[in-house]
Amino acid sequence: MVTVVDAVNLMKDYDSRDFPRDRGETAREEDARTLVDLLVEQIEFADVVVVNKADDVTDEERVRVIQVVRGLNADACIVPASHSRLALAEVLETGLYRDERSQTHPLWYRELFDFAKHVPETEEYGIRSFVFRARRPFTRASSTISSSAASRA
Repeated sequence: MVTVVDAVNLMKDYDSRDFPRDRGETAREEDARTLVDLLVEQIEFADVVVVNKADDVTDEERVRVIQVVRGLNADACIVPASHSRLALAEVLETGLYRDERSQTHPLWYRELFDFAKHVPETEEYGIRSFVFRARRPFTRASSTISSSAASRA
């Protein structure tokens, strides 16, 4: 389980009392969790925590962010990244996920035994995905050409 935290905003969000709906997110009205509740849940359950934008904060701020992450999840592998650049081996096929460990986690237990109240994140937060398909590869050069063509239209 991999989670990404934003080093620039984590401390501000961690101190926040905002609800996701206060930030324009589409959580259910009956969801009483604050933004910090969601952050904590994601960090606590992760096997790998990517601290993104690590180069955009001071050394002291980066140390503080890592301390907060480590305090919430002492077992997680913490990977600093700059603008999402990292070695894929740090997040894929790490061998860190343990089904037995997950099954004893309180969040897993709640999902397992309180499943009638479960709303998938796709519905709760309006997360959507799509598949891009094209005969030609999607490259920087083709997007530049497309952008130029679109601006002439």
